[in-house]
Amino acid sequence: MSRDCIAAAGVTALLLLGAAAEARAALPPYWQRLRELQAILDSNELAEKLRDAPIDRIERPGEDLYRIQAGPCTLEIRIVNDPAGSTQPAMPGPRRFHIETGEAACR
Repeated sequence: MSRDCIAAAGVTALLLLGAAAEARAALPPYWQRLRELQAILDSNELAEKLRDAPIDRIERPGEDLYRIQAGPCTLEIRIVNDPAGSTQPAMPGPRRFHIETGEAACR
């Protein structure tokens, strides 16, 4: 093999390894959604805004958007990337996020 062929094979191998590592960085959608739902259910702010009413329904009407219904109250929650994660280079592992709770609309 010529040096050029060996160099090309080495570059190709590095690119493939990099792509594989990046593919493993994010959680599969099922597990990511589970983390988002757990963050919503663990939110003290959500409980306060819903007046401690038990949650009857959780919908996901759009990307990074959830609609929560509890008794006569409904509110929206957004999943937002953590700003601390955006200033650092991409790190392997699950998405870093926090939730932003909207105002409750109660009848």
